[in-house]
Amino acid sequence: MTDHLYLVGDYEAAASIPIGATLTRLETEHDLLPAAFYKVLTSNLYKWMRVYDYVDAQEHAETWMEDLSDEESDASVYRKVDTEIPACIKAHAKTLIYRRAKNILEETRPHTGVAREMIRHLLEMDTHGQGHEHAWPGHISDKDVPGIDDWLMDAENSRPGCLITWYENDAINACFDEEAQHMGENGPCQPNLALPLHLNKPVKELDEEVRRVFDHAGAMLRSLASAAKIVELVRDLYDEYLREHRLESGLPAEPGPAGVRDE
Repeated sequence: MTDHLYLVGDYEAAASIPIGATLTRLETEHDLLPAAFYKVLTSNLYKWMRVYDYVDAQEHAETWMEDLSDEESDASVYRKVDTEIPACIKAHAKTLIYRRAKNILEETRPHTGVAREMIRHLLEMDTHGQGHEHAWPGHISDKDVPGIDDWLMDAENSRPGCLITWYENDAINACFDEEAQHMGENGPCQPNLALPLHLNKPVKELDEEVRRVFDHAGAMLRSLASAAKIVELVRDLYDEYLREHRLESGLPAEPGPAGVRDE
């Protein structure tokens, strides 16, 4: 079709975010702070990408446990998906709404500099994303782009842009690794982002549409720039956790077969 142009965004690999040590640190500041931090962080990341976290791992585990015997199920890594969820997340994640979570972030005055810095970057990230929703390809109607419904039906789910685990090599990572090895096997994966431009519109309307598309792209880049600062702090805390427990980091320096990246 020559009357449509698209701004498309996708991810070749998922950024690894081992957040367990961060949640432990935040819990020393306020018992609801870990869940509030997690809620606002993932809500903002979801505006720009598919996020793979414990919820996705739970769905994967439930699907595959159906084919296992009781003995196999008890011995499988799938059982660990639920047992490894930190108490601070399990107790509050489903009941803590986004608005309340943001209020907790704004009202909490952490004692440590790293917690203050993470909250500051997260609130900046949230500000950049205000007014924007995830531009999934599925939001484009078949009326606007004939044939897109058929294409989406044949396409696989989007590749995640990040992988949020508690610690390296935990049950979430194991479930992601299984899924990642088969992504794209049965057809193309949907892009994470698809913003259409209708080129057959009058000039004034087309100019407005171009502004809308690039306003979304600019907000995404500013938001993810703040997210990158948060991830750097999260990894610093994780490295500190590894040193304290005399463990070696297993984060890959290059993309691995499961599509996890360290950058």
